[in-house]
Amino acid sequence: MLLPASIWRSCDVCVHDVSDMTARYLYIVSSPHGGSTLASHVFGNHPDAVNLGEASFIPKLLALDEPCTCGTSLAECDHWAQVFARLAELQGHDLRVDPYSLFLGDALKAKDGSGLIDHQHQTRLRYLLGKIRGALETSSLYATPRFLGLNATTLPAVRMSVINTLALYRAAAEVFNAKLVIDASKQPRKAPQLYNADPDRVRILHLVRDGRGVVTSRRKYMPLERSAERWDHYHRLTNRILGRWVPAEHRRRLRYEDFVANPAATMHDLCEWLKIDYTDACLQFSADQIMHSAGGNPARFGLADGIRQADERWRSELSADDLSRFDRLAGALNREFGYE
Repeated sequence: MLLPASIWRSCDVCVHDVSDMTARYLYIVSSPHGGSTLASHVFGNHPDAVNLGEASFIPKLLALDEPCTCGTSLAECDHWAQVFARLAELQGHDLRVDPYSLFLGDALKAKDGSGLIDHQHQTRLRYLLGKIRGALETSSLYATPRFLGLNATTLPAVRMSVINTLALYRAAAEVFNAKLVIDASKQPRKAPQLYNADPDRVRILHLVRDGRGVVTSRRKYMPLERSAERWDHYHRLTNRILGRWVPAEHRRRLRYEDFVANPAATMHDLCEWLKIDYTDACLQFSADQIMHSAGGNPARFGLADGIRQADERWRSELSADDLSRFDRLAGALNREFGYE
């Protein structure tokens, strides 16, 4: 379904207004348990940055009264109150009053995934419609001729979710005078849509982690085969659509293991890419530190010990048969990422 010309013009004005900022917006794409929570917090430690966490899930987090990383509920956090108030001024909806009044995208939760499900909102019908919308969006990202551009085939709901998300970034940048806004929502399809809407400011970080480590971390709630298939699909989709729609100079791929092995060198490089000054504050964690992010791995509540070496429990916990099954499903891509 295409948007009528009048609506496209209206949307273009919204995006232009949102883009009238000096801040850059870093969107992190990663599989679940891929290291995005740690990476976003390291960036969030920068004095000129604000880390939103998983922004696409904010409506659900508000509806279920889930906590900000500071420990206060997201709806009552003073930090977030300023952002929500400014967002309401920009878009006319206060998420604290009606969490789902501003569509930030289909942030669906599967039964065999981690995290809570808002069953009152995510009904079977909404879940099905979200899946259908996702399939149509994937087809658009795969098949739309590049000379036409994404605007020619983007679904109205997707377009609006991008406009609202950029407004959220703008609100956070204005409230905290930030030069960098970080969103670790991880959703591959959203990355090129955000870039398409604001290429001057949006940058994409594709964070990868050894798939064997990911399936080991997810075993407690997901069978190895499904986890491996999801990991493979996630990153193949990311590779393909970022390669089509985001220029190489505006996207980076980073291996989580390289990041934790040498975080200072990695952050120097990424800060230079993002055109912000590097500071050692990025790598400083303490028990007194108060962080404010929405959603993410529960590990975000215990980062006082700083950056640890990569978790390689898979070497001892995966049997020879487990490794064989993983290799059959995702081994080729894992080796393409440099994991032997």
